[in-house]
Amino acid sequence: TKQTHFKLSANLIIRGCEGMENYGVLSLLPVAVVIVLVFLTKRTTVSLLAGTLVGAVMLYGVHFAKPWLEVVYGVMGSELWIWLVLVCGFFGSLVALFEASGGIYGFTDIAAKICKGEKRTLLAGWLLGIVTFVDDWLSILSVGTAMRRATDRFHIPREMLAFLSNATASSICVIVPTSTWGVFMISQLVATGVCPSEAGMATFVATLPFLFYPFAALLCGLLYGVGVLPKFGPMRNAYTLAQQREVPVEQTEESSGKKPKARNFLLPVILVTGITIATGEILYGTLASLVFCALLYLPQRLMSPGKYLDTILTGFKDMIGVLFIVTSAFILRDINSLLGMPEFVIGVAKTAMSPQVLPVAAFLIVTLLAVAAGNFWGVCALSFPVIIPIAQALDTNVLLTAGAIISATAAGSHLCFFGAEATLACSSTGIENVRYAQTSVPMLVIPVGISILLYLAAGFFIG
Repeated sequence: TKQTHFKLSANLIIRGCEGMENYGVLSLLPVAVVIVLVFLTKRTTVSLLAGTLVGAVMLYGVHFAKPWLEVVYGVMGSELWIWLVLVCGFFGSLVALFEASGGIYGFTDIAAKICKGEKRTLLAGWLLGIVTFVDDWLSILSVGTAMRRATDRFHIPREMLAFLSNATASSICVIVPTSTWGVFMISQLVATGVCPSEAGMATFVATLPFLFYPFAALLCGLLYGVGVLPKFGPMRNAYTLAQQREVPVEQTEESSGKKPKARNFLLPVILVTGITIATGEILYGTLASLVFCALLYLPQRLMSPGKYLDTILTGFKDMIGVLFIVTSAFILRDINSLLGMPEFVIGVAKTAMSPQVLPVAAFLIVTLLAVAAGNFWGVCALSFPVIIPIAQALDTNVLLTAGAIISATAAGSHLCFFGAEATLACSSTGIENVRYAQTSVPMLVIPVGISILLYLAAGFFIG
């Protein structure tokens, strides 16, 4: 399952830190190089690879080439990487089938009757993200794919849709106990001794009042969408540019001449959601939905068997850019582990810990680690067994501290512009990762700032 794969990822991070020399503050250099290069070159993959090479040179000097390749081979030979390739690739195949069948256009026709302006359109996108709560990737791809034509109609920038889809996805998933995120977080509470296995669900529900960031991000996403909170900075500039663009000519009929049917989009999405809930594995749902699409589309003569297979391959290939970015991020994660970056950040924080500031410190530390590593569940699984014992030793409210760690994991997935979630949001809306970094990250300052203040106050009044 997704949970198992990312537990393995956490173990890799832990093993990487054990027995390695700690490079101190210099361990942050590869991440700094990545951020600077992304904004200079506007190329995410190249910048990520450059950061990994800088880290490899720090570790191995002039003989860095072979050890660096060993890290690359290790990433691409891992079960997690293979799973990511299959999930991302087949998601791309599904999106391509939705478009080729006209299902997306049918859904757009329905949305057009409901969405009569910018506010309604963004509200519909926010609600669609809420409804597809079972998994953040499913939510992101559903919102981005289904709503981008509706947003184009009202000159809403794709950057805003990417922000809204990502800000909604993991926020709702981490709040719902039956989502992939909820199940993973329950496992962390049990694994670190916060509660026995039979009380996992009840304990997670008890942490919900302390998940400040997900609730703040959901609220801010809604308020940005309906215009209560104004768009500012680069996002405001994106709106100006979008007003100057011509609205793309929309396809209203399928290649077969038949009227597009929304069910050709909605039924496969419902199937993916149902099977993922039942099995806990999104790959099963994706594969089942691909088979279901054949049973749904071929009898309608929307495409021939040959075109169906060609569309699957085309959609898979369309996700290669996403996979390059995700793979590069995982290589950077392993290089950071070898440099002792997670160990350094947590070690520095330990020296300044007090019961009152532990919750806000946990939120900031885990957010920083998640952004730097581009790996959110892995960092979460690393942080729980380190920070929870500190909370117990300092007699800090354990549920509050656990809520801070969980919230930080969601915040990291929003802020890290080269992470899998942001990359999928960019892919589904058709923008570059650097545009997400420029426009979305400033908008996230508000929910992050609210969370910092709430965890600081809670640490003194509750912790």
